[in-house]
Amino acid sequence: MRNAIVVCLALFAAQAWSDVAQVNIWAPYPGKAAQMYQNAAEAKAIHEKHGATVTIAQDQDLNMHYVVSFKDWIQYGKFSDAMATSEEWQAFWQRISSDSAADLTQTFMINNPVVATPKPVSMVFSWDVDAGRTADFISICEGAMPIHKRLGASPGINIDELGNVHYELTFDSWEAWGNYTTKAATDEEWSAYVAKHSENPVATLSKVWRINTM
Repeated sequence: MRNAIVVCLALFAAQAWSDVAQVNIWAPYPGKAAQMYQNAAEAKAIHEKHGATVTIAQDQDLNMHYVVSFKDWIQYGKFSDAMATSEEWQAFWQRISSDSAADLTQTFMINNPVVATPKPVSMVFSWDVDAGRTADFISICEGAMPIHKRLGASPGINIDELGNVHYELTFDSWEAWGNYTTKAATDEEWSAYVAKHSENPVATLSKVWRINTM
C-alpha cells in the first residue's frame, strides 16, 4: 500500500459512494506505545466533538491505525476547517508534539463503496491495481463477496486516492477467522474463482493487515 498524499477526487466523481475516511498509521517509539494510545484517546474525544467517527486499531506490526470517517467529503471538509481553527485541537497538538510518542508512517484517504460490518477482528488485503483497471478489480472483489459471506466473513471494499483497493474481511474473533480460513482452503467455488482471476491479473497484492479493533 502506497503512502498517498494527493487527493484525486476526480477518480470517484462518477460514483455515489457515501462513506469516506482518512487513515493514519502510527508506529510507536520504543517504550511509548501506552502514551501513543493515550494521545489517540484524547484526539478521538476532540474529533468526535466535530462530527468524525473515530476507530482505533492495532495491526500485526504493533502499529496503530487511527481512522476518522464521515458520511461524505463535504462533512470531511467541514471537519478539516473546524480543526484548523480549534483552539483545543491546536493546544493538544502542540502539547503532544513536544514529547512525541510515535511516528506517522502512512496517511491516505479512502472511499468505502462497501462497508464491512464493524467487528473486533479484521483482515485487510491491500492491492496495487494496474493503471486504469480499478473498476475491473472492484468487479472481481464484488464477485468474491458472496463466497466470503457464505464462508463466514463480512466483506468490505475500500479504495484509496491512487485507485488501489483494500479488501476487508471482518470477524467476531480470531477463532471465527480460523474457521473461515479452514473452510476457504477447501472450498471448490472459491478455488475456482481464484484460478479464473489469476490467469490475467489486474492487481498485485502488496500487504496483508491483521487488525484488532481497540
